[in-house]
Amino acid sequence: MSGGYTSYKESVRRLKAAGYDVLDINFCRALTGQTDLVSDNWEQMMHELREEAETLGMEFTQSHPVFLPGHPNHQPAERLEIYREMMRRSIIASSILGVKWAVVHPHEDREKTALDVDACIKDNVEHFSPIVELAIKHNVGIAFENMIERESSKRRFASHAAELAALSDVWGESRIGACWDFGHANFLYKDQRPALRTLGKRLKATHVNDNYGSSDEHMFPFHGSVNWRSIMPVLVEIGYEGDFTYETHKEFDGLPEPIKDSLAKVGYEIGQYCLTLTRG
Repeated sequence: MSGGYTSYKESVRRLKAAGYDVLDINFCRALTGQTDLVSDNWEQMMHELREEAETLGMEFTQSHPVFLPGHPNHQPAERLEIYREMMRRSIIASSILGVKWAVVHPHEDREKTALDVDACIKDNVEHFSPIVELAIKHNVGIAFENMIERESSKRRFASHAAELAALSDVWGESRIGACWDFGHANFLYKDQRPALRTLGKRLKATHVNDNYGSSDEHMFPFHGSVNWRSIMPVLVEIGYEGDFTYETHKEFDGLPEPIKDSLAKVGYEIGQYCLTLTRG
């Protein structure tokens, strides 16, 4: 739920009422001082949140840790310190909640490594190796997400499926994989099926959202131009075993609270319909 801060516990209860059983928890706003993650008693709050979810018959299977607005080398020292602590908390909180896959954003230093895939991979491995080590220690997998490459901008590392696959393969670790954001991919791929086949079994998580290929609108499927009818059977074809996980927060921006609940139910029905398309 968006448009003002809604607590995690309240969100879980309202999403259960709308029909959802499996959840993705977003920690991104912790970088700017929001969410329960910034509280002194954040660990206790995460344990209580898991208890609340289990009582309701729900589970957290994905998370979205914090990410920086740009390359770490170009961040103020204070922001970098906050990022490191909130990333640490994101991973530990994910473990407490029973999350299987934490989704992170690959980055690139465009001044130094633009268009040099090997250099970009080396840079990301250097940055994320301690995060990967922490995650594996806490039994959380790391899934690297595909980025947005706009026609009006320079090439962007990890927007292409082959680059995402190459980055995921570096560690040779089953708990490292890829997350496919269908909205991000819609900027680059008119047909996303070849990209999904390139990822194959590396695909561990999804960010399900729609747009018209020019703005990252984060809408429900069929509210944009993504071809869901062609995509859904390919998820079965490649043996995807994860969840069909929404990242559709912008649908709720500015809506009155009661309407958010009604819209969440519509989103649930859309998701159920999408699942019927896996049969081709």
